[in-house]
Amino acid sequence: MLVFQVSPARLVLTAMLLISAMGSSACAQEKPKRMIPGPSMRELVPESQNEKEDGISRIVFAQLFKEGPTEYTHVGTGALKNAPPLPTGYTLYRDRVYEVKTQAIITASFNITVFNVPSLQHQNEFKKLAILHLKYDELSPADKSWEEITLLPEYAEEMVFRFIPKAKYDSLQPNFNSRLIAGISDYFGLFAITFAPDSEPERTQPFPEVVLKATSSPEPARPAQEVTHTLVFTNQGIGAAAEVNVREVLDADLDFISVRPTQGHCKQKRALNIVTCHLGPLAGKASATITIVTRARQEVFVSSPPSEKPARSRVVPNTLEVVFKQIATDFVDERGQIFADITTTIINERPPEP
Repeated sequence: MLVFQVSPARLVLTAMLLISAMGSSACAQEKPKRMIPGPSMRELVPESQNEKEDGISRIVFAQLFKEGPTEYTHVGTGALKNAPPLPTGYTLYRDRVYEVKTQAIITASFNITVFNVPSLQHQNEFKKLAILHLKYDELSPADKSWEEITLLPEYAEEMVFRFIPKAKYDSLQPNFNSRLIAGISDYFGLFAITFAPDSEPERTQPFPEVVLKATSSPEPARPAQEVTHTLVFTNQGIGAAAEVNVREVLDADLDFISVRPTQGHCKQKRALNIVTCHLGPLAGKASATITIVTRARQEVFVSSPPSEKPARSRVVPNTLEVVFKQIATDFVDERGQIFADITTTIINERPPEP
């Protein structure tokens, strides 16, 4: 029997080389892949593509205003550390998470990202695949949420065909033979390849019944006078809401002063005159209130020509959107949406001098 003796220093060096090689290999897989023009400037393909590897097969811009570098990276599950949990019932396929970045200027919402998934060998599993996109969502406590964007011809919006030829759109439906599946989104960023749930999850608790009562006071108001919007949310059902999220878009003739919720927290985007509140959970039969204080601008009324009488009043519209969920990871359900207007009438007279 032959015995080979290897020095400890040689063992350490060998181990370091192996680790270095493994690290280099892993890093190579994670390097961004540059996208280059394919059939047209609007349809991009990877500069180097291995059809036997999972990845992005092509990107189709709906409307390209200005060209710019575009690339994608396989970022894996580590990129989900700061992302909200996947929607209820969805599970990630392996670690197939990708990030797409572009400096191109695109001016339409129907951009298509096509994924190649040759690693999935079973047709029944392929049929369950769904593409999720992490989008900016002002009504989410995390400021972002997942949306399913899987391209399915039977659910196509007619407007998409103004930018993507119908034949092209239909050709990108999920195809097991080519292992291609596509998603259609406004913007890019993070995409996850997932398995969708087979059916809606069974719920033992009834859906929450959140109602809104909104008032504006005083009504009417005068220029330069403070105006208070009071929003009262009551869950009239017995099923709890995991979260209640609210957005009010204030009219430009109302200047924001303050906002105070009885629970949760609120913030205001001064540039857009938008107030957003995340109230958190709302139990059955419970209530929560948001108080928004504004000031009517003095410049509400433009001077009228001498031949016309000045307007006696102006109705200022403000829009409200409310989203509440039974479980925080659920998609938004139509039953969990409230759209409303709250108006403030401003009369054309100054408050009396003190």
